[in-house]
Amino acid sequence: MDCRSPGLAAHTSLISGRERFVTVREQQRAADTASGPACGIFDTMTTAEFEERAYEAPLYNQLERGQRDIFTPGQVLENQLGFDRGILLAQASLWETLGYKDPLRGAALAYYDWPYGWGPPRPRAQLPRFKLNLFLQAKRPVFYKKTPRVLKGLRGIGAPLWAFHVTHHQQRLLEVLARTTRGRAHVAYASAAFHTNSALFMHTRHRTVVNNSTFPSAEALAGHEAWYYERPGASGAANPDPELIEDLPLLTRVRAMAHDSDMGADGDLAWLPAMSESVIAAASTGELEVDASRAQFFDDLQTLDRLGESYDLHPNLRAYTRVLLFTIRFDLSWLIVAGTV
Repeated sequence: MDCRSPGLAAHTSLISGRERFVTVREQQRAADTASGPACGIFDTMTTAEFEERAYEAPLYNQLERGQRDIFTPGQVLENQLGFDRGILLAQASLWETLGYKDPLRGAALAYYDWPYGWGPPRPRAQLPRFKLNLFLQAKRPVFYKKTPRVLKGLRGIGAPLWAFHVTHHQQRLLEVLARTTRGRAHVAYASAAFHTNSALFMHTRHRTVVNNSTFPSAEALAGHEAWYYERPGASGAANPDPELIEDLPLLTRVRAMAHDSDMGADGDLAWLPAMSESVIAAASTGELEVDASRAQFFDDLQTLDRLGESYDLHPNLRAYTRVLLFTIRFDLSWLIVAGTV
């Protein structure tokens, strides 16, 4: 384990064919007896009580529903394409590319005498033009009661604080994605500035998860392995070679980027096929090592494209499913930021 990363509070190991829980204390004892430079990853560290998924759900719900200018991509397609095109929803192969073993359960509305053309002929309100894509990767934080040793010589940050670790291949993918989508997307991490279940429940209830999270950009962490932060926002320290990083809050950043973006005009989804090509280019780059996620993505992409050719999918719908597949395979969330009309 790299001693410059926050590490894990606990993990399992296989001993005599059985799983054994390795506690932080055991890891600390092993670290104390090991030779080499002192590591800062065991400095009174506590892993968040909640898993990433438990944090992601209220985070993205509040980002979308709590902001008038942030939407899910599905709303874009619904507004522009309506419900007049299907994707053969019973096709198991399609659902497999989207991460499901079988088609999700549902109901055929025609069986219940649902009236034809049940929706309004036009939307009640025209959605504003979409100016920026937002890709986020959520991380589970660890909490430090004392300042980690790796930050001891750095002024401007101290305990109590939180941190999360990024893997090399994950960080490189996000850097390439940020570069290939520059001017049309912003790529960032998201992590809670709290670590207990009670805090998560409180912020979920009061809809303050976004206001109590950190959102460093992927480009800000280029060359780094971890992000340490004392408070919500986008200010903190990255390591190795610790340095303080000050950035604007996420919503301020993306709104400024959306204002300057030329992603598309009103009602124009010409940016969507280009975005799908950009994410595929990011996954295809020779700068990244081949791993299971990339291999599965391209295998699923081939299946998805074959279905698209067989059933003459609308180009924008096909592009949407390609980007969606990318976010699923690489564990990202995708939102759209609207610009001023």
